[in-house]
Amino acid sequence: MQDHPYTFGIEEEYFLIRRNARRLRHMPRVFFDECVQTLGERFGSEMLQTQVEVQTAVHRCPAEAEADLIGMRSALGAIAERHGLAIIAAGTHPLGFWRGQRSTDKPRYDQVMDELQMLGQRNLLCGMHVHVQPARLQARIDLLARLQPFLPLLLALSTSSPFWMGHPTGLMGYRQTAYQEIPRSGLPPLFQDDGEYEQYVQRLTQAGAIKNASYLWWALRPSLAFPTLELRITDCCTDPRDALAIAQLFRCLVRHLEHHPDLYRSLDAGDQGVVDENVWRAQRYGFDAGLIDLSSNRLVPAREMMRSTLDVLTDDIRAFDCAAQIERLWGIMEEGSSAHRQLALYREQRASGQNRTEALQVVVDWLAAASVAF
Repeated sequence: MQDHPYTFGIEEEYFLIRRNARRLRHMPRVFFDECVQTLGERFGSEMLQTQVEVQTAVHRCPAEAEADLIGMRSALGAIAERHGLAIIAAGTHPLGFWRGQRSTDKPRYDQVMDELQMLGQRNLLCGMHVHVQPARLQARIDLLARLQPFLPLLLALSTSSPFWMGHPTGLMGYRQTAYQEIPRSGLPPLFQDDGEYEQYVQRLTQAGAIKNASYLWWALRPSLAFPTLELRITDCCTDPRDALAIAQLFRCLVRHLEHHPDLYRSLDAGDQGVVDENVWRAQRYGFDAGLIDLSSNRLVPAREMMRSTLDVLTDDIRAFDCAAQIERLWGIMEEGSSAHRQLALYREQRASGQNRTEALQVVVDWLAAASVAF
């Protein structure tokens, strides 16, 4: 990351499918080589061979980040098409099956798979990770706690995983539910300061439980590789405009909390329990059924929560010149997240007489087209 505050970058994970069969495809070597030749180190494999990852450059300007992300998706989509493949930007593949998945041949992935066993094979999930560098590196642990009340709203806006193993789950964001099978996931502990966090990491590494802090897979974590806070709770967004909007909201929240050090200063275990309940509500309903307001203990519509959040972020939005991206958040709420659109299409197909698999094939076709349609 560059050495100035509030720079940001986005990592996205995609599924790789056979274009005609709509099923997951283990990555061909010739495809991988061409992607590396075109995108360099910004393209990489993921833990399972049916997934790939891209990383934007480090940005200050939201418009430049949007062009960067769209450019990478376009390049990757074009390469995939030449090889009879396609990419899907979504938290789960509607027709994906975890049995028979193979891990990528890398020492880290070998170690993780050896530890996780079946949980590693079942990790057929794609997320979006947003890195933001705070003004002070030592503020990261403080922000790790104080950002937690906003995580459910960020998840709700990103939901793109309503299907699992060829079935509708009844959830808008099943990815987070499945991911929480993995150890050291979910909400991070409410560390009081850097020392308490470092002591925790030291205890686990000294015991041999983890190699380093990169094996902490929380919904939000201090990055080991960069001087950033890394948002990890969000599904991969099918529409890159949604990804940029959520990234800018997270970025504004980091700045706002750093400039207002008393906000959510006194979070306790009970507060975190309410946040966890809101995470579940976001998984189950997206933004359709409301979230619990920590200050009033009322169940409030997500639109009301977003409006009250954005009202206090006015200075931060202006500082980052990201009003256009923030406005897209209302577009998500009006048009629906990817999960809304997938479910609407599925129900439409089922109502027309298609069986479950046929309806999901139409959803997969839409995802493949929408992931690279700009």
